Amino acid sequence: MLTFCCKSVVLKRLLRAVWLMMFASIALQAQEKRPSPSDDVLKIDTDLVMVEVTATDKRGNYVRNLTAEDFRLFVDGQQRKIDFFNVTQETTASRPLAVVFALDLSGSLKPDEIGTLRTSALKFTELMKGESVFAAMAFNYEVKVFQEFTPEQKKIERAFAKMEEFGGSTRIYDALDKAVLMLSRRAHFSKSNKPLRRIVIVITDGFDSSSMVDSRELIRRANAAGVTVYSVTLPSYILSASRNTERVITPLDASRIVTATGGRDFAADARDFGPVFKALAEEIRASYGLAYYPEMRDGKQHDVRVEPVNSGFQLRTNRTTFLAPSK
Repeated sequence: MLTFCCKSVVLKRLLRAVWLMMFASIALQAQEKRPSPSDDVLKIDTDLVMVEVTATDKRGNYVRNLTAEDFRLFVDGQQRKIDFFNVTQETTASRPLAVVFALDLSGSLKPDEIGTLRTSALKFTELMKGESVFAAMAFNYEVKVFQEFTPEQKKIERAFAKMEEFGGSTRIYDALDKAVLMLSRRAHFSKSNKPLRRIVIVITDGFDSSSMVDSRELIRRANAAGVTVYSVTLPSYILSASRNTERVITPLDASRIVTATGGRDFAADARDFGPVFKALAEEIRASYGLAYYPEMRDGKQHDVRVEPVNSGFQLRTNRTTFLAPSK
């Protein structure tokens, strides 16, 4: 009987030792898989409210070299501290971008003009090089994404080359809504923790005919995602009454989607898109990024406004509201 008890105790001790060895092995493996503090782990702070600002003088020239002290930020009418301030360098676009190219294939652009557009768009991506990423979509009676976000120019070039189906109705607002959704799913920061600026560049004649989304809802969604919409307006087949060089006002203009998101319209000559994309790059380089951490955690919509300290220049901002985080 004593011998049996001794054997039982020894067996229990042996099983316990084996169990401890297995536990230590599992714990060691888990520790090896866990990233160390030195690993490149992206920390995303979605609470940060970014406001993109472009400053111009009375003649429309960009005002550069401003500091955070040149701006006042208000939330629901109350002035708040600016927690983050970024200036995009004039010579190099140090601020990373997330850009969606949205091309109208409903008949506004001829197939042989796509090559000119592709060359100019690729030059733009070269000017905005760095940590920026680009995506490409096209729209007519449907909205189709040809390339998800990528830093590779070759992929964007191939995406433009695939855009061959022309004609049909036009769904500009639906395309912009899709682009805003794509951008809203992107991280707020790049891998080096620099805040991404979210941009849509829509190339169109500005005449929507079959979109499902309402323009006011589109503005709300774009503001919530901090997206700026720039339009490149193609020569319209509708002549203005005065027959001068000014183009007619389009439904896209009337919807105020571009201005309500802090963007700007660029009139294009389909024979040469180079000057347009060069001017667009200059516009982006002249921008400022302001941000603050909201105190409220009510999940509600709040007003945000940026004013210049000096009354000698005007501001364009990409949003007038933001959605506060919930508890």
